[in-house]
Amino acid sequence: MKLRLCFLWHMHQPYYKDPETGTYTLPWVRLHAVKDYVSLPRIFREFRGVRHTFNLVPSLLIQVRDYVENGAEDIFLAVSRKNALDLSRDEEEFILRNFFSAFAPTMILPQPRYAELFRGHENAIRSLRGNGRPGAFGASEYTDLVTLFNLAWIHPLHLEEDPELSRLWRKGGRYTEREKQYVLDRQIDVMGAMFDEYRKLEKEDGGELSSSPMYHPILPLLIDNRSAQDAWPGASLPSMPFSFPRDARRQLERGRDVFRELFGANPKGLWPSEGSISPATLDLASEAGFRWIATDEALLSKALGKPIHRNFDGIPMEPRWLYRPYSVKTPSGDIRILFRDHRLSDLIGFEYSRWNADDAANNFVHNIKCIYDSLSSNKSAISGEDPIVPVILDGENAWEYFPDSGVYFLRTLMSKLEHLRPVVECVPISEALEQTRTFEELPSVPTGSWIDGTFHIWIGHPEDHAAWDMLSRVRSLWESKAGNFEKKGETVPENLKEAEEYIFAAEGSDWCWWYGDDHFTPHGPEFDRLFRHNIKAAYNAMGIKPPDMLDVPIIKAERIPSRKNAIPAPMSYIHPNVDGIVTSYFEWSSAFHYIPNPEFGTMHRAARLILSSFFYGFSKTELFFRFDIDPVATENTAEVTLELLFPEKNRKMRIDLNLPEGTSSCTFSGFGGSHHADPDPSVLKAEHEFGVRMAYSKVVEIGFPFELIDCVKDERLEFFITIQPKGTLGERWPMYGTFSAELPGSDFSERMWGA
Repeated sequence: MKLRLCFLWHMHQPYYKDPETGTYTLPWVRLHAVKDYVSLPRIFREFRGVRHTFNLVPSLLIQVRDYVENGAEDIFLAVSRKNALDLSRDEEEFILRNFFSAFAPTMILPQPRYAELFRGHENAIRSLRGNGRPGAFGASEYTDLVTLFNLAWIHPLHLEEDPELSRLWRKGGRYTEREKQYVLDRQIDVMGAMFDEYRKLEKEDGGELSSSPMYHPILPLLIDNRSAQDAWPGASLPSMPFSFPRDARRQLERGRDVFRELFGANPKGLWPSEGSISPATLDLASEAGFRWIATDEALLSKALGKPIHRNFDGIPMEPRWLYRPYSVKTPSGDIRILFRDHRLSDLIGFEYSRWNADDAANNFVHNIKCIYDSLSSNKSAISGEDPIVPVILDGENAWEYFPDSGVYFLRTLMSKLEHLRPVVECVPISEALEQTRTFEELPSVPTGSWIDGTFHIWIGHPEDHAAWDMLSRVRSLWESKAGNFEKKGETVPENLKEAEEYIFAAEGSDWCWWYGDDHFTPHGPEFDRLFRHNIKAAYNAMGIKPPDMLDVPIIKAERIPSRKNAIPAPMSYIHPNVDGIVTSYFEWSSAFHYIPNPEFGTMHRAARLILSSFFYGFSKTELFFRFDIDPVATENTAEVTLELLFPEKNRKMRIDLNLPEGTSSCTFSGFGGSHHADPDPSVLKAEHEFGVRMAYSKVVEIGFPFELIDCVKDERLEFFITIQPKGTLGERWPMYGTFSAELPGSDFSERMWGA
């Protein structure tokens, strides 16, 4: 038996061009192009024995082409180009608020000058607002900040290949305007190499390119948004139905045609946006010429009417159902369908960035070997066919969380996978399917997405409903106008074609991804504005005045959470007994108490949260934290790692817990070194040289002096928490940004007494 491992890397960005300005609002096409889109196929080219499938969303491709061929700019690039001496106050604030949009531990703090600017930027913002000079940035700070932000997003491979870029990164600051412009020019040059890289991957390296619908819409909802109740009968729906199968067909055809323009042939494979399928979706995909489609194992479970059970190591207990391709009959012909291994995909996408890279690569290979052994021991496994293990994930967002953009991890993993040949072969999806002689026919096709098997994210919140109703109105109006020409057999006028394109852009999935309380981005208002501006542009193209409601944000101001989650001062000083036991209710009654919200974030979980709550407080000399871990969520877990990170202080505390034994150890470190302290049996004694007290029994309690992390009175302490059971997905609180906790000022006692 030979196991065929099929990687698919999904590259996607929504359409960021604002119809009202003609400029791209957000920079993520450009920044991910120079960080991920070109570098990933270059890394994989080093390992010819491991061949991949890439999924390139057409809305991403046309934006890259616009930058390269037409000199298009995003707002971030335009302000980056400007001489620092000529920046307006608004532009300075824009830079201060947006040019730290990077994961601090891997992209900001390793560069000393960038870290220095990061720590000072809040004071600089306050200086701008107060028209004062203390903490203000000058031209040299803005030049350095803009240069470092743009350099930090350039992949290490490109830095290595360009001696001048490498020199500028090592220089670390005191940049000239000319050096800054060089960085920006090179970004466009790297973007210009993207299409050739993927052509080489397919024609010279034996890889495969696949496509998606044009603007990444949820196809089943375009066909009929009431199908949300087919995926989940309890789903709430907008007041107006939306049912335009023609749009789903055109999104597929337009995406296919853009792909053919750029790469010379139609794609064989389709990754439907968010893995969303339905019987009608598969029919349209087959009609458009796609030979295969892929989605998540959750939908295979729905199709077969049974869960996919996994053993303690995470390996499916009935692997023969998951690791095989299926065939589906549609009115337009048969189409093949694969279901990704959700766990393996998420290990790379969300988990391994927290691991030692060698351990992560070894763990992935171990999982593949376990799957192989499980299939080999099951004589009826695949009825004589070699199994296919699909690993399908986001190809762009994981790497910023790795120390070196994942270069070492990927090279280590690919090398290890090469050495598994011929028992394990890494091949493109189409090749694996062509090698398959017989296909199991799927008895039924479920409706749903790769997130919980439902469409709740895109249609389940009142804000989603408002967006769908806006879309329904403009689309119905377009239908009434275009229908008059189609009935007469006449060509639809250019202005209606233009309006249709704006409607297609508004049908993209990303707008509703950020509506509702499922996810948060500090750029939520920009996404909201882009959606409404596309709807307005469609009305204007039809010669109709847009409704006034399109000028009213769908996301209400009071619902936009701050990137910094403010923690107020405790009611009074606290003096807990650090023993790992809640000795008394009053011990922590005056502390701030935080209960995580399981719905807020991108990690959709059916399981309980590991961290049920935490407490924060202080005495005159020490900070105190208490962490309550849910025993039900960890009942099958032996080891848990909890980290308390202070990014602006360049400090972190790591607590390793052995739950069955009730033991623990604590590590305090900067990003460059560490000091270990092992409790005996579970308490870090107060007389320890760093003054840290920690205990674990029923809860985790920790106390340490302010001086340990260089706290200054009257400032705010920025921190976040990660909690990680060994071998499974962990949690981060808050999901985005940091907690911002008030520290005791010189008048704290008086304020508390007065209160």
